[in-house]
Amino acid sequence: MAHGRGPAASARGRPRDPTLDARILNEVLALLASHGYAGLTLDELAARSGVAKTTILRRWPSKAAVAAAGVERLALQSVDVPDSGTLRGDLHALLHAAVDTFARGHGQFVPRLLREAGHHPEITDLLFTVIHTRRQAYRRVLALAIARGELAPTGDQELLIDLLIGPIWTRLLITRDPITSEYVDSVVETVLVAFGVEPATAA
Repeated sequence: MAHGRGPAASARGRPRDPTLDARILNEVLALLASHGYAGLTLDELAARSGVAKTTILRRWPSKAAVAAAGVERLALQSVDVPDSGTLRGDLHALLHAAVDTFARGHGQFVPRLLREAGHHPEITDLLFTVIHTRRQAYRRVLALAIARGELAPTGDQELLIDLLIGPIWTRLLITRDPITSEYVDSVVETVLVAFGVEPATAA
Protein backbone atom coordinates (compact mmCIF):
# COMPACT_ATOMS: atom_id res chain seq x y z
CA MET A 1 0.00 0.00 0.00
CA ALA A 2 1.38 3.41 -0.97
CA HIS A 3 1.79 5.72 1.98
CA GLY A 4 3.03 8.90 0.24
CA ARG A 5 5.01 11.55 2.04
CA GLY A 6 2.35 12.33 4.66
CA PRO A 7 2.02 15.49 6.75
CA ALA A 8 5.44 15.21 8.38
CA ALA A 9 7.22 16.35 5.23
CA SER A 10 5.05 19.42 4.74
CA ALA A 11 5.12 20.31 8.46
CA ARG A 12 8.71 21.29 8.14
CA GLY A 13 7.67 24.27 6.01
CA ARG A 14 9.88 26.48 3.93
CA PRO A 15 13.42 27.28 5.11
CA ARG A 16 13.89 30.59 6.87
CA ASP A 17 14.82 33.41 4.50
CA PRO A 18 17.95 35.21 5.81
CA THR A 19 17.33 38.19 3.52
CA LEU A 20 13.93 38.70 5.14
CA ASP A 21 15.50 38.50 8.59
CA ALA A 22 18.03 41.13 7.57
CA ARG A 23 15.32 43.43 6.24
CA ILE A 24 13.32 43.20 9.46
CA LEU A 25 16.39 43.82 11.61
CA ASN A 26 17.45 46.81 9.51
CA GLU A 27 13.97 48.27 9.92
CA VAL A 28 13.94 47.69 13.68
CA LEU A 29 17.22 49.63 13.94
CA ALA A 30 15.72 52.45 11.88
CA LEU A 31 12.65 52.58 14.14
CA LEU A 32 14.76 52.54 17.29
CA ALA A 33 16.68 55.48 15.86
CA SER A 34 13.56 57.48 14.98
CA HIS A 35 11.09 56.45 17.71
CA GLY A 36 13.15 55.03 20.56
CA TYR A 37 12.24 51.77 22.27
CA ALA A 38 9.03 53.15 23.79
CA GLY A 39 7.77 54.22 20.36
CA LEU A 40 8.67 50.96 18.61
CA THR A 41 5.63 48.84 17.71
CA LEU A 42 5.48 45.50 15.97
CA ASP A 43 2.63 46.74 13.76
CA GLU A 44 4.77 49.55 12.34
CA LEU A 45 7.78 47.27 12.07
CA ALA A 46 5.71 44.79 10.06
CA ALA A 47 4.38 47.51 7.77
CA ARG A 48 7.83 48.95 7.09
CA SER A 49 9.32 45.50 6.54
CA GLY A 50 6.54 44.51 4.15
CA VAL A 51 5.56 41.43 6.15
CA ALA A 52 2.75 40.32 8.43
CA LYS A 53 3.15 40.82 12.17
CA THR A 54 2.88 37.05 12.59
CA THR A 55 5.96 36.65 10.38
CA ILE A 56 7.97 38.67 12.88
CA LEU A 57 6.55 36.80 15.87
CA ARG A 58 7.45 33.44 14.31
CA ARG A 59 11.07 34.60 14.34
CA TRP A 60 11.18 36.59 17.58
CA PRO A 61 8.58 36.12 20.32
CA SER A 62 8.31 39.75 21.44
CA LYS A 63 9.19 43.36 20.75
CA ALA A 64 12.11 43.07 23.17
CA ALA A 65 13.44 39.99 21.35
CA VAL A 66 13.43 41.53 17.88
CA ALA A 67 14.94 44.76 19.24
CA ALA A 68 17.68 42.73 20.92
CA ALA A 69 18.40 40.89 17.67
CA GLY A 70 18.70 44.18 15.81
CA VAL A 71 21.02 45.68 18.39
CA GLU A 72 23.16 42.54 18.40
CA ARG A 73 23.41 42.76 14.60
CA LEU A 74 24.58 46.37 14.90
CA ALA A 75 27.09 45.52 17.62
CA LEU A 76 28.64 42.71 15.59
CA GLN A 77 28.75 44.73 12.37
CA SER A 78 30.32 47.79 14.00
CA VAL A 79 33.17 46.04 15.82
CA ASP A 80 36.18 45.00 13.78
CA VAL A 81 39.15 44.09 15.94
CA PRO A 82 42.06 46.00 14.43
CA ASP A 83 45.62 44.69 14.28
CA SER A 84 47.76 47.66 13.29
CA GLY A 85 50.82 46.18 14.95
CA THR A 86 50.77 48.63 17.87
CA LEU A 87 48.49 49.12 20.86
CA ARG A 88 48.32 52.84 20.12
CA GLY A 89 47.13 52.27 16.58
CA ASP A 90 44.59 49.66 17.63
CA LEU A 91 43.07 51.82 20.38
CA HIS A 92 42.86 54.83 18.10
CA ALA A 93 41.01 52.68 15.55
CA LEU A 94 38.59 51.22 18.10
CA LEU A 95 37.71 54.50 19.78
CA HIS A 96 37.30 56.41 16.52
CA ALA A 97 35.07 53.60 15.23
CA ALA A 98 32.95 53.81 18.40
CA VAL A 99 32.46 57.55 17.94
CA ASP A 100 31.60 57.07 14.28
CA THR A 101 28.97 54.48 15.25
CA PHE A 102 27.35 56.04 18.31
CA ALA A 103 27.74 59.76 17.62
CA ARG A 104 27.29 59.88 13.84
CA GLY A 105 26.32 56.45 12.50
CA HIS A 106 23.68 53.73 12.78
CA GLY A 107 24.15 53.48 16.53
CA GLN A 108 23.11 57.04 17.34
CA PHE A 109 19.99 55.66 19.03
CA VAL A 110 22.01 53.79 21.69
CA PRO A 111 22.50 56.84 23.94
CA ARG A 112 18.73 57.35 23.76
CA LEU A 113 18.21 53.73 24.83
CA LEU A 114 20.40 54.38 27.85
CA ARG A 115 18.17 57.27 28.85
CA GLU A 116 15.05 55.09 28.42
CA ALA A 117 16.46 52.16 30.41
CA GLY A 118 15.05 53.39 33.71
CA HIS A 119 11.50 53.12 32.37
CA HIS A 120 11.95 49.90 30.39
CA PRO A 121 13.99 47.26 32.28
CA GLU A 122 14.16 45.01 29.20
CA ILE A 123 16.39 47.60 27.55
CA THR A 124 19.15 46.60 29.97
CA ASP A 125 19.65 43.39 27.99
CA LEU A 126 19.97 45.34 24.73
CA LEU A 127 22.60 47.60 26.22
CA PHE A 128 24.50 44.68 27.71
CA THR A 129 24.79 43.18 24.22
CA VAL A 130 26.37 46.36 22.85
CA ILE A 131 28.67 46.93 25.81
CA HIS A 132 29.81 43.31 26.12
CA THR A 133 30.53 42.97 22.39
CA ARG A 134 32.58 46.17 22.27
CA ARG A 135 34.50 45.46 25.47
CA GLN A 136 35.49 42.07 24.07
CA ALA A 137 37.16 43.86 21.16
CA TYR A 138 39.17 46.04 23.56
CA ARG A 139 40.20 42.98 25.58
CA ARG A 140 41.49 41.24 22.45
CA VAL A 141 43.52 44.32 21.49
CA LEU A 142 45.03 44.50 24.99
CA ALA A 143 45.89 40.79 24.85
CA LEU A 144 47.77 41.37 21.59
CA ALA A 145 49.65 44.27 23.18
CA ILE A 146 50.66 42.13 26.16
CA ALA A 147 51.88 39.40 23.81
CA ARG A 148 54.02 42.00 21.96
CA GLY A 149 55.44 43.30 25.24
CA GLU A 150 53.86 46.75 24.87
CA LEU A 151 51.66 46.50 27.96
CA ALA A 152 52.38 45.05 31.37
CA PRO A 153 50.25 41.98 32.06
CA THR A 154 49.75 43.09 35.67
CA GLY A 155 47.85 46.24 34.74
CA ASP A 156 44.13 46.54 35.39
CA GLN A 157 42.75 46.00 31.91
CA GLU A 158 39.12 46.67 32.83
CA LEU A 159 40.11 50.02 34.33
CA LEU A 160 42.04 50.88 31.18
CA ILE A 161 38.94 50.16 29.07
CA ASP A 162 36.77 52.21 31.44
CA LEU A 163 39.13 55.17 31.15
CA LEU A 164 39.04 54.96 27.36
CA ILE A 165 35.30 54.77 26.86
CA GLY A 166 34.15 56.74 29.91
CA PRO A 167 34.95 60.22 28.53
CA ILE A 168 33.22 59.42 25.24
CA TRP A 169 29.99 58.32 26.93
CA THR A 170 30.13 61.27 29.30
CA ARG A 171 29.93 63.58 26.28
CA LEU A 172 27.32 61.45 24.54
CA LEU A 173 25.01 61.19 27.54
CA ILE A 174 25.67 64.09 29.89
CA THR A 175 27.52 67.14 28.62
CA ARG A 176 26.64 66.78 24.91
CA ASP A 177 29.97 68.44 24.14
CA PRO A 178 31.36 67.74 20.65
CA ILE A 179 33.51 64.66 20.24
CA THR A 180 36.19 65.72 17.84
CA SER A 181 38.92 63.59 16.33
CA GLU A 182 41.45 65.56 18.38
CA TYR A 183 39.53 64.82 21.56
CA VAL A 184 39.47 61.08 20.84
CA ASP A 185 43.21 61.12 20.16
CA SER A 186 43.89 62.96 23.42
CA VAL A 187 41.86 60.40 25.40
CA VAL A 188 43.88 57.53 23.94
CA GLU A 189 47.20 59.24 24.56
CA THR A 190 46.35 60.21 28.13
CA VAL A 191 45.32 56.65 29.03
CA LEU A 192 48.38 55.11 27.39
CA VAL A 193 50.72 57.42 29.29
CA ALA A 194 48.91 56.60 32.54
CA PHE A 195 49.53 52.89 31.91
CA GLY A 196 53.20 53.35 31.10
CA VAL A 197 53.05 52.99 27.34
CA GLU A 198 55.77 55.06 25.70
CA PRO A 199 54.59 58.11 23.73
CA ALA A 200 54.68 57.86 19.97
CA THR A 201 57.86 59.26 18.46
CA ALA A 202 58.11 61.12 15.20
CA ALA A 203 59.75 59.17 12.41
